[in-house]
Amino acid sequence: MPEEYELLTGDFAQRGRHTDEAVSALALAFTDEFPELPGPRFPARDMGIAPRPARQPRPPIWIGGSSPAAIRRTAAFGDGWLPQGTRRRDLPGQIAQLRQLRDEFRGGAPIDIGTIVEPIYLTSGGSGWDLPSWVLSGGADEVASSLRELVDMGVNHLQVRFMARSAEEFCEQTARFGVEVGALLNH
Repeated sequence: MPEEYELLTGDFAQRGRHTDEAVSALALAFTDEFPELPGPRFPARDMGIAPRPARQPRPPIWIGGSSPAAIRRTAAFGDGWLPQGTRRRDLPGQIAQLRQLRDEFRGGAPIDIGTIVEPIYLTSGGSGWDLPSWVLSGGADEVASSLRELVDMGVNHLQVRFMARSAEEFCEQTARFGVEVGALLNH
């Protein structure tokens, strides 16, 4: 929100530049215990960062967002991308744009691509429930086939969520997904 940004950190129009610098600073802090951060927003030197990450050379940095700036930032600085609000039909174009920019900025270095899948509801002979059209519903084969479409687009991390009318049904949907759909995805 522009008002929050202005109140807490200043010039909203500079938020992209600030985020780029912050992501670069984070990567340096993960790899160097005493990083020299040139700034201008986050200058630092002679300052130790501890505890050190267990994962070497550093933990992966995932960047979210679907704007052109977020895709550019991911290509330049990220190890993974999780789009926000991208419609499935728009995902191939954004992935292509990300890969093109990745080639330019990082010589085609590997990158993980995630997506937040439509809410899932596994049916068994009929749900007895009128589900919205945007819910990914059906049997295990149908759901797995739809998820494989995302993998074919270049997605290698799926964030799943489930429709349910109760905590019990949520647990049942989650367990069924793991057993029935998971087995079909691990080929």
